[in-house]
Amino acid sequence: MSEKTYAVLVERVKRKINSPAAQSENCTEIQRQPDDAADDWARLLADLGTVENVTMTHLDDTAEHVRIRWNPAEAM
Repeated sequence: MSEKTYAVLVERVKRKINSPAAQSENCTEIQRQPDDAADDWARLLADLGTVENVTMTHLDDTAEHVRIRWNPAEAM
């Protein structure tokens, strides 16, 4: 695991979260890509799990496809 590969993963997920569709729905789905290191993916999910007002739903048995929901009203 390297900080560089983790940073690339975080940026990709941020782009999905900040997309207009995700912002209007307060929800997006993320999926581990073949070039994402397993350690980076596990760290990302652990980090997201510590964010208040964020819920993660695993959409498969491997936790490689995850729905993220957030409630901006609760965050204020």
